Amino acid sequence: MKLPHSIRRVSASLSLALLFAMMLHSACDSGTAPIVPPSLRITQPVDSQVVNASVLRILTETSSQCGCDSYVEFYINGVHTYTDYLPFFYFDWDIRGLSGEYLISARLVEDYDDASDTVRVFIE
Repeated sequence: MKLPHSIRRVSASLSLALLFAMMLHSACDSGTAPIVPPSLRITQPVDSQVVNASVLRILTETSSQCGCDSYVEFYINGVHTYTDYLPFFYFDWDIRGLSGEYLISARLVEDYDDASDTVRVFIE
């Protein structure tokens, strides 16, 4: 029995969606380690930057083969300050009333591995 064209098209679309879901699941399967380790870089502020503002946006650039359930933790002088669970990971740090030297660290965390970066800023 030959299926009508519209049913064959829906069937093909469902097959492609199922294939994509299986590929995504296997890429994030805990039994399969990623080939390329994740990376993270703080792109803003730059190291040794002098800052004079009320809010400092800390931006990161991340790379991950899997990206499944990954998140970024932000630390100020070694103290966990914020966690971002959405890609384009960033943190708006309220620096009103602060001055001096601070270390900003960010850590990308995922199931298989993690990556981190640290910059120093001077708040005036």
